[in-house]
Amino acid sequence: MTRRFTTKWRGSHGLTLVEILVALSLVAIVLLPVVIGLSQALVSTSQSTLTAAATSIARDKMEQVKAGARRSDFDFASMSSEPRVAADLKAGDSFFEVEVVVETIRPDDDSRSGLNKVAVSVYQAGTERPITTLTTYFTPAGI
Repeated sequence: MTRRFTTKWRGSHGLTLVEILVALSLVAIVLLPVVIGLSQALVSTSQSTLTAAATSIARDKMEQVKAGARRSDFDFASMSSEPRVAADLKAGDSFFEVEVVVETIRPDDDSRSGLNKVAVSVYQAGTERPITTLTTYFTPAGI
């Protein structure tokens, strides 16, 4: 004697349109915050990468300025500001521009203790707001 298993919903062959719409709505409600979070994470990551690259370029330029200031024949009076110039991470990139601004805070006095402020700013090409700015102060005695 065999027993037949029957289902309660014997005549049901699929889902109704309303059930599908409710299921899709629930999936959308759950996935929307996840997609928004991933999108914000990508934007944040790209901004961090841009800032890190700009900071690296600014550090390299500041090291060049410091190396020049360490020379014995270096004259702070001859040190002048440089206009914005293209700075490449790799050849032909031209994504960044670097500007060096030299400002005499306190001119040389009798004790030769003049103070010069050097600011290295890195811009994204074509923008007016710097991505990063590094500042240091120089005296005739050194950094």
